[in-house]
Amino acid sequence: MISNELRRILSERLKLGELSKPACRVEIDRLVFVPGRTEELDFIKNDPVQETTLTRTIIQTPANGETAMSTIPFVFPVEGKSIKDITAYMGDNRNHKGIDIGCPVGTSLKASWAGKVRKVRMTEKYTSYGYYVEIQHDDGVWTRYAHMSEIYVHVGDYISQGTIIGKSGNTGDVQSAGVSIMGTYDDPNSPRSKGKGAHLHFEVWKGNAVLNPYPYMNGTKQLFAASTNTGSGVVTDSTFVGTPGATLFREEFTDRTWYNKSVYKVDELTKKLSMIERSSTEHSNLAFTFDPNGYKTGLFPSPTVTTGFNLKQTSVHPGIFNMGFSTDFGEGAGELRILFNGSLQVKLNKFTSTDKVEVRNIPFPNGETEIRIELFWNGKQVKHFSLQYIEIKELQGRPDLYGNKDKMDPTEQRQFFEERDITSTFMAGQPHKVSLQVGKFVYMDTLTLDNINYIELNDQFEMDSCEARITISNPSGYYSPDYNPFYFPETYKETPWSYFVNGFHVGVLSENTPVRIFMGYGLNLMRVFTGLIDRLDLNGEESTMTIYCRDMYKKILNKTLTENKQYPKDVGHREAHDTGTFAAMSRRDKIVAMAKKQCKLQGPELDYKFLLAIAQHETKMGTLGQGLPPGDFILGYGCYDKQKCDPQYQGIERQLYRGAVRYREAMASRGWRFSSVNDVRYFWQGGDKGAYQWASDTNWYNSVWSIYQQYRASTEFDSIPEWEDTAPVLTEPVPPSPFLKSSIVQDLIAHAGMYGWRSNPQDIFYPYAIVQETSYTHATQATGKVIKAVPDKDGEFVEVEAESMLTPLGWKNPFTETPGRTFEAYKYRVSEAIAEVMKDTSFRSYCDRYGTYRLEEIDMKRPIVATYTEHDQLVTIHKTIDFTRGRSHLVILDEEENAGHFVDTEILMELKGELRTGVMKVPFAKTKELKRLAAQRLFFDLKRLCRTMQISIPGNPALDVLDRIYIIDSNTTTREAYTIKGIRTMFDVKNGYMQILDLFWGNNEGAIL
Repeated sequence: MISNELRRILSERLKLGELSKPACRVEIDRLVFVPGRTEELDFIKNDPVQETTLTRTIIQTPANGETAMSTIPFVFPVEGKSIKDITAYMGDNRNHKGIDIGCPVGTSLKASWAGKVRKVRMTEKYTSYGYYVEIQHDDGVWTRYAHMSEIYVHVGDYISQGTIIGKSGNTGDVQSAGVSIMGTYDDPNSPRSKGKGAHLHFEVWKGNAVLNPYPYMNGTKQLFAASTNTGSGVVTDSTFVGTPGATLFREEFTDRTWYNKSVYKVDELTKKLSMIERSSTEHSNLAFTFDPNGYKTGLFPSPTVTTGFNLKQTSVHPGIFNMGFSTDFGEGAGELRILFNGSLQVKLNKFTSTDKVEVRNIPFPNGETEIRIELFWNGKQVKHFSLQYIEIKELQGRPDLYGNKDKMDPTEQRQFFEERDITSTFMAGQPHKVSLQVGKFVYMDTLTLDNINYIELNDQFEMDSCEARITISNPSGYYSPDYNPFYFPETYKETPWSYFVNGFHVGVLSENTPVRIFMGYGLNLMRVFTGLIDRLDLNGEESTMTIYCRDMYKKILNKTLTENKQYPKDVGHREAHDTGTFAAMSRRDKIVAMAKKQCKLQGPELDYKFLLAIAQHETKMGTLGQGLPPGDFILGYGCYDKQKCDPQYQGIERQLYRGAVRYREAMASRGWRFSSVNDVRYFWQGGDKGAYQWASDTNWYNSVWSIYQQYRASTEFDSIPEWEDTAPVLTEPVPPSPFLKSSIVQDLIAHAGMYGWRSNPQDIFYPYAIVQETSYTHATQATGKVIKAVPDKDGEFVEVEAESMLTPLGWKNPFTETPGRTFEAYKYRVSEAIAEVMKDTSFRSYCDRYGTYRLEEIDMKRPIVATYTEHDQLVTIHKTIDFTRGRSHLVILDEEENAGHFVDTEILMELKGELRTGVMKVPFAKTKELKRLAAQRLFFDLKRLCRTMQISIPGNPALDVLDRIYIIDSNTTTREAYTIKGIRTMFDVKNGYMQILDLFWGNNEGAIL
């Protein structure tokens, strides 16, 4: 903070005349609530993979009960093949992380275990893994299936064990007899087209650690399911139903003094017998060695040994107990016992494997529990036992859902669970949609704050948004959002700053109210901030109120994705052709049958005849223009003019699906009914969804209403059956065109509501967004097609030819994202998704002073906008030079560990020629040009840190972050250009208008190889 004394000195040094007095104005938009707007959210309802049902049993009579471990058998991933067909093993060379299984192109591939598809890639047709799928399984294990030719699954799909996920192939970097397969699929005579090198590359991972798949294939290693107790001595205690939550306890025995923790009580013999053993592969072990000589030497008190340790845990909710170990006890040599509060929970005395074994999903009671883990050895032969981990996870029950509360004793505080049969816990979650009547605030008028004490703006390059702090006088709470004159009638005074609407008290100065700040001198004011109120602080002692605001980027920061975003949506899509009964239908009858099906799927309230009316108006039921085959754009959906239509909306099924979805989204507030031409006009304008006008034809709604009335009164479509799904005839999958990174950003900001928010007359002339197409410079020209976003539209794209421009440095080509990029609903905010897409690029994402969203390439060679000297407007100056963190040499590694080396001449000169190296991994930078682009951005960040300056100047409302200014100061021997990396603006009614600029140096000659 700046002291008042410094403010006074700065104010005196500004030497401003009466005609140039600093001035500011703060405008607040007053909004009024209008009910009726509907917002629709996607969500996954009751995903059973997250719910666990466990029946707790106790071995009451140890002689008549034992524990059986349940394993999940491995399904060989190639149909008709076995381990005899393995052609390469893990570790055959240092980069081989899996197993290769020889098979011809087109062989069916199966999921080895049940799971959820976590990644689908169809971009690297001739490099790396080629087309591949990754599936997430239980306990952190996931598998990868590479070099595929066809993919049948999508990201997010839940698949059962043995499901066919696609076909084998020879995509990617494959070899035959040690020689790389060359050629393309376009050349029928090439080795690749002839199927040379075809195989499945199969990998198994746990988290970030790669595992050898072979032990799973030959059965020596397995995944484990819930353990069960069997025998006449077993009694059922209770059933637990809930969702696995936080990890309450986990011990991996990495510390040699593990038994000193307060939760343990360890037998003395256990301390003598056990030791921490470091494994060369995955983990540490608590290793026990039992030797008959121990009795002879006096180590054991008897020929047989029973030893162990106790562990105390307290939990509000019940939990799940898991334990991993390995042993050579075999059958009869020893026994493992686990007791909860003295009750025998696990008894194992038959061990069939010396590899890792897991006791899993043992119900763990809530409250205070003492766990006893005990080993028994019969004393006959040398045996070993290695304890690898102990884990307890919380199981959160849902007592309010089961309707049995009357069975509970209200005086007892305990968790309640429903008793029911165990069902499969690996079924697909069901997608659902919910429509919420949230209403809408619309612009009413603008108020001006006339009681400003102090304003501070903070705009920094490193910050996501510009922040504003406005302090005003607030006598008697007049400006407070909850001000009510009837509370204190003796000081009754009406205020425009709060009002009642629909029975609710609404304050103007409250969160998300639009704010505009203007600053300047005299009558010459310039807008410096457009944003929204964030929060308020009221000070009763000083009768002031401080309003905290953020610029319009607040909408992006606060918006959580409410639907899955995948680019493109149909990676691995399979097309189904008409077969059976419907193949013989006329084209018109097919349209009717599909309209009935799609409307039924979206909701019983939807009238399919409305979609038919649109089809009749747009293309005469698919017989005119773009409605004709092969395009089949029968509704005109996705057609932006008469010549250009987006191919992702091509086809009768997709057209009617999109039309039915829009119908459901747009007409919820009107009960999905069309009672008059006004309802059709409402739909044409976008309806509940907002500004999504269907077509430019201003007579559209009159024509569609007329056709709809005719169809509604007619019975000609009643006899046509609803379309029924038939067995799909699969087409050859076509690799999708890549998305421009900028098109993904444009779609994300549309989801955040960055289009359509302007309503103030001062704002409507400014654009909502200016998104520069992402590009990079390459030695060769890009070809093919890329996907761009349709401006102002959420989820709408168009495929276009890649455009490249020749520059003195090379071809400026489109900068695209790898197809299949996915952001799951409710797991990402829009700002986080944008940061993921744009990381390691030289583009900046922000909102400007007018509220316009901008995505633009950082330009370090902007023209000089102002000059400040020690004799003119330069009030104070502080300069720092610190190259201890500087790196003149950067090594950029891609995901294949291929390196690019770059040197920055500016930093190299500052370090007196020292080649100081930094290494950065940038997975997407697979070409020299992309590596150079990443290096330039990193050098830019280094220069921001190494040579900085801070100056104080009279307020200049025209300055922006990344503007370049020229500084002349003899006291610090400064005469050069600096770039603004931060602006802190302060306006005070007593001390005037001033700014503190944070600057960094860099002429940005760029990184050189």
